[in-house]
Amino acid sequence: MHTQGSLSHQVKAYHNWKKELIRQISRYRLWLQDNNLFTDDISQRIRHGLELLIEDELTIAFVGEYSRGKTELINALFFAEFGQRMLPSQAGRTTMCPTELFFDRTENANYLLLLPIETRTEEHSLQELRRQPARWIRHELDQSTPDVMREVLAEVARVKSVTPAEARALGFEEGNLEHDRENPDQVLVPAWRNAQISIRHPLFERGLRILDTPGLNALGSEPELTISMLPAAHAVIFLLSADTGVTASDMTIWKEYIDTRNADHRAGRFAVLNKIDVLW
Repeated sequence: MHTQGSLSHQVKAYHNWKKELIRQISRYRLWLQDNNLFTDDISQRIRHGLELLIEDELTIAFVGEYSRGKTELINALFFAEFGQRMLPSQAGRTTMCPTELFFDRTENANYLLLLPIETRTEEHSLQELRRQPARWIRHELDQSTPDVMREVLAEVARVKSVTPAEARALGFEEGNLEHDRENPDQVLVPAWRNAQISIRHPLFERGLRILDTPGLNALGSEPELTISMLPAAHAVIFLLSADTGVTASDMTIWKEYIDTRNADHRAGRFAVLNKIDVLW
């Protein structure tokens, strides 16, 4: 609860800073107009700067190997009011695709968007596909019916059975995938490449965005995660688990995807030990 309060305070401070900066820029624009210094070029620059400020979000990325409790922690921070786990969070490789949580202030709506994994065989980047709504599967979310919303959100963790060759074509390494128990010659891959969850929450409404990443295999198979999405985060929370200790795959994630030579996480990189209750 203290963590939630502290996070709320920081997000509120960020939101207020943006509002004050927007107000000062507007005052500067009026001053330019009053002194006959306002030109079309300056107008365009100021308009562009204001648009960036309004659209800007505070992004926190949760990174770690599977079964480190990333999604469970997100459930506790943002969905405790529902009295149940809203995001799929069971033992094993639960979050199979990168998932982003935010609130769409433009559309002012709750929804789940899912991008089929097959889009990986195309040349389109995630950024390009974000501008193609027809490529995404959309589900509406109704916060007044938590049980139904939970069932809809469970779709995020859906997997599909494919041959090892098909998995490699999608960018996965067979050695990091689970085999299908019903079809031992096949492996399980995520059904989705990316999930976008717009949900009304006070912190999300003020511009907070959460990036919930899968484990090592997904980090290596989705270049945009490491090239643009993680470096763009204002903070990276690196989850470790008390029941496993620091493993070789944990260290690989830290060295190759977080503490890299060209990393620019100036706002902070934090290593968090989760599941400490197992120590008692």
